[in-house]
Amino acid sequence: MDISIIIVNYNTKELIKNCLESIFEKTHGLDFEVLVVDNNSHDNSCEMIELEFPQVWLIKNKENKGFGAANNIAIRQSKAKYVFLLNSDTILLDNAVKTFFDFMEKPENQKISCCGGNLYDENMVYGTSYNDFPTVGAIFFKRFYLDKFFKEFNAGSYVPVESIKKVDSVSGADMFLRKSAFDDTGLFDEDFFLYYEDTELSYRIHKKGDEAVILPDVRILHLGGGGSRLSSSALKIARQSELMFFEKCYGKNQKYLVKLIHIFEFLPWFSVKIKHILQNLFKFKKLKK
Repeated sequence: MDISIIIVNYNTKELIKNCLESIFEKTHGLDFEVLVVDNNSHDNSCEMIELEFPQVWLIKNKENKGFGAANNIAIRQSKAKYVFLLNSDTILLDNAVKTFFDFMEKPENQKISCCGGNLYDENMVYGTSYNDFPTVGAIFFKRFYLDKFFKEFNAGSYVPVESIKKVDSVSGADMFLRKSAFDDTGLFDEDFFLYYEDTELSYRIHKKGDEAVILPDVRILHLGGGGSRLSSSALKIARQSELMFFEKCYGKNQKYLVKLIHIFEFLPWFSVKIKHILQNLFKFKKLKK
């Protein structure tokens, strides 16, 4: 088996239907299987998959185990050389899986453990396909709207990659990984329920000396990747995962610095006033140009 395509589903019946249709329509020229791990959906996702995609290996969890833990279940089951972790809200526009496979099979790319492609929203507007590893400085500048003034703190990419680009962390929406990479790094850290689990795994991959890249020839729709604001509950989980990442990767001191940023970020009078001041500064800067 060349590739196991792994999708975690939680109440995304229509989205995963479109995703699966695109996989079977666009993917050819290699031996692949599709595994869907369902995190106890209540929207008849499983029934739809069983009826319309009987070739899919469906794994039903009795509870929502989160993104990383659900992926781990399928990765352990896979006997393939590569695993392609794909979000349920993605649509393949071309034979992306074969492009990834051919690239990773080249002898000169043996030190590359992970790759991804250019992600776009439904209007073909480019979305974030990769990120730099977070730092205290980058988080401070972003949360207090200073990143517009200092490009070095503007993590990620806002224009499509036009040539093969080495990156810190590939978006978890489309991570194509050597299965052998997990032998040294281990699987996803299941302490993360959602958010930052892909970044933390990427950090371990880089720590052992391997690399990650974005391939310009791969285009994938990511319908949930447009940067919409998180709900209050999702934002809470994201902030908890952020603190966990800093503690696990950089130590407790940096975690406490980020926690301090969180405290000021959520003081309404402080954050609103800072935002107002900086927005006016940014407008003034543009006028001067």
